[in-house]
Amino acid sequence: MKLVFLSHESNCTGGAQKCLLDLLKGIKYNHPEWQIYMVFPGQGDLIDACSDYINGYKILRMRWWLIGESERITMCDKLVYIRRLFKYSIKLVRYLKQIKPDYGITNTIVLPHLAVACKLLKIRHCWFIHEIPSATWANNRFIFKSQSIFKLINKLSAKVLVTSEYAKLYYQNAMTSDKVHSITQAVELQPVSGINKNRNLHDWYTLLLMGAFDSNKGQMELLQAVRNIVDKGKDIYCYLVGPDYGFMSICEDYVKNNKLTGHVKIVPFVKLVYPYYYLADVLMVCSTLETFGRVAVEGQKCGLPVILSDVGANPERIENGVNGLLYQKGNIEDLVEKIERLRDATVRKRFSANIDFTMLENKYSIDNFTSTFSKLLEL
Repeated sequence: MKLVFLSHESNCTGGAQKCLLDLLKGIKYNHPEWQIYMVFPGQGDLIDACSDYINGYKILRMRWWLIGESERITMCDKLVYIRRLFKYSIKLVRYLKQIKPDYGITNTIVLPHLAVACKLLKIRHCWFIHEIPSATWANNRFIFKSQSIFKLINKLSAKVLVTSEYAKLYYQNAMTSDKVHSITQAVELQPVSGINKNRNLHDWYTLLLMGAFDSNKGQMELLQAVRNIVDKGKDIYCYLVGPDYGFMSICEDYVKNNKLTGHVKIVPFVKLVYPYYYLADVLMVCSTLETFGRVAVEGQKCGLPVILSDVGANPERIENGVNGLLYQKGNIEDLVEKIERLRDATVRKRFSANIDFTMLENKYSIDNFTSTFSKLLEL
């Protein structure tokens, strides 16, 4: 069996890239005789991270079919994109003719080139979608109408995989429903030795939000809740950890202007996230939308109760009121109330005791992810 994957990025910072790496690792472990090839849009550390699991790769500087929300799209822009799409799809056809894959898999929705190339060569193709465009990208949109994009994805794919039941229902309404399948991706943490895991040593009640600084992850909503709590004279500390996608300076300004520097620490992207889960008492997920919610699983694996916004796939990650809490997205008072409900260490310990670690290890294992992937694609 020969598989070729297309990655939309060449760096390792995103959840979709981590998901792809886990899948490659699982395929190589369970099927060492299979050959795996990759197509990347440029140079980056993802190539090195994939190197142990692939037989070869190609770099093609493909352009996403997205444009800034405020940018005007002309018919000329669309024609230029179509021309470039076919130009690079033909280049990809030449590469596919060399490696002769049995299946092509496009990771995320933003690059159609592999799907087009596979169609031209009559190779089976699967789209592995991690996002819901209307909610995931506040500042970007498709060059073409969403309905046209979904019709093309449907036409160019034998299967469409998504990462939650929420996303499955969304895409089943836009495509042939029996093509769309949900798959539980793997979530593995890289442990770090020498970490003090005793949360009783924390001086202040401490929150953690792990995620990119963008318009989706909800850092500002959490900062407003922290300010509300500080204004009431209560102790609180918050870590915001993640790469900057243009929103970090806004958060920094808010922290400074509202005199929260003693209560909030902003940490740029770090490769080893494991230690931060033990610096916190509660994990926060304040996203406008998550189609999976990787950090919620990571936090629970480290014994953290989780507070999540009640949107997207978030309700699929916890049992509300048992091992975590849901709050009404956008409702700062409700968010504050849920944070205060877990202030008592005894209550947090009860929530943590309800975390089913065996279920987490089995459900989110690389082996389960890989075997489900193989079955769904009928490999």
